[in-house]
Amino acid sequence: MSTSPKAGLEALLTPEESVLVLIDHQPYQFANLHSHEPMMVTNNVVGLAKAAKGYGVPTILTTVVEDRGGLLIQPLQDVFPDQEPINRTFINTWEDQVVVDAVKATGRKKLIIAGLWTEICVAMPAIQAAAKASMSTSSPTPPGACRSRRTTWRCGA
Repeated sequence: MSTSPKAGLEALLTPEESVLVLIDHQPYQFANLHSHEPMMVTNNVVGLAKAAKGYGVPTILTTVVEDRGGLLIQPLQDVFPDQEPINRTFINTWEDQVVVDAVKATGRKKLIIAGLWTEICVAMPAIQAAAKASMSTSSPTPPGACRSRRTTWRCGA
């Protein structure tokens, strides 16, 4: 009887098998974040980054269109001061071959994705990575959303 790598003990995350991708934690991108307090999101992602660094999990930093969206938030960049984020032009991180190649270069099979917005930063690359036979998981930190439970505003509205 064979076991599925997506169930049971084989599905658990371990530092030795995981790679972390942090997506779009830029000041401008926080503007339409309505689901969580920006400081909470910042603290959570910085905590996740520090844990990954402490456990030796390779971490890939990405931004989207830095000239408009701004650089990576400083507290996150401070965790990896010598690492330059991959500046993408695609909204879907997994459509950027530089990011995909960086993930593959780690040799890790379990992908942890933490992005500023669930709808865009996390969902799209997670679905696409899973479809390409990569192990994919979302981050345990709460990503933000364009909508909160208290409002019906839409992104960009």
